[in-house]
Parts: sequence; structure tokens; C-alpha cells
Amino acid sequence: MKNPLNIPLASLKQGQNKLTFRLQARDLELRPREIAENPSFEFFVGPVNVALVITRTGLRLLVTGSVSYRARLECAICACEYEWDFDEPVTAEFLSCDEEPEEPGRMPERDDGGGLHGNWLDLLPMVRDAIHLAVPIAPRCRPDCRGLCGECGADLNKGPCECVPTGTVRARGE
Repeated sequence: MKNPLNIPLASLKQGQNKLTFRLQARDLELRPREIAENPSFEFFVGPVNVALVITRTGLRLLVTGSVSYRARLECAICACEYEWDFDEPVTAEFLSCDEEPEEPGRMPERDDGGGLHGNWLDLLPMVRDAIHLAVPIAPRCRPDCRGLCGECGADLNKGPCECVPTGTVRARGE
């Protein structure tokens, strides 16, 4: 599969270069339940929008922008599914050098997982990292989520359950 975030340096003019991408999870080689640190991350809802400005000054490349997407998550407190919008800033700096041009798709001898490879700037790892780092390890559907009752499993966000709280003495006749 062709990497849409593999940019030929020859296509970048001096100064600012604005790039936008509307990608699907498959374009980023992401899969459901990929984020091992957060098994509640389900999947993307819609496209992943990447807006970047690559500022080229001589051999220096400064990449700034954002990665925006909507994901379906599972609340770590009440286990309900919900959707959340992410808009993550990205920034990276690269220094190019005069190397022999490499063909896209060819594995370089030393692959550090992204960045500059010959005359190509691979931004896929930077975008994937922004997505992985944005997803909370223990997501909450809302800041005041009350969770589930430990006795009956009722969703306490919908109201109190019928369980008697531990340590409460019932009056006679109840």
C-alpha cells in the first residue's frame, strides 16, 4: 500500500508548504484494538484529518499542524460506549542532508521508523504516534461519571440503585 504521508523533498518549496490529508484507518495501517495500553480504544468513526505546514529553510524542515479524528471508546468507569473528538497538535523538526535518493517503499539500511530517508520525508510514524498518545488509558464518558454499583451492576449515572449501601442498618420491617 502506498504511504500518502511519504513526501518527496523535491516537492517542498522554500518557506511554508501547506498540506492536508483526509485518511482512513487503513491508510494509516491502524487496526481496531491496536493500542495495547488502552484496550478500550475501539475504532475510528469517520476519517482522520491531517493538516500540516512544512516550513523549509535550507536543509531544515519544521513540521507543525494537527491530527483530528473521532473515535469510539469504552468508559473505564461505567463500561458504556461513547464517541470522542480528538484534535492533537503535532510538531517535529528534521534536518536533511545530501544523500543519494531512495525510492519510496524501499527499506533504508537504517530505518528509525520515520522521518527523513534520502529525499523522502515520512510523516506516517509522527501521525500514528499522535493518535496513540492522545487516547487516554482510562477514558471516562464524562468527568463526573459515577460508574456501576459494585453489588448489582446498575449504572449509577442513570440514578441510584435499589441496593442497600454496605454498613447501613435497615430499620425493622424494611
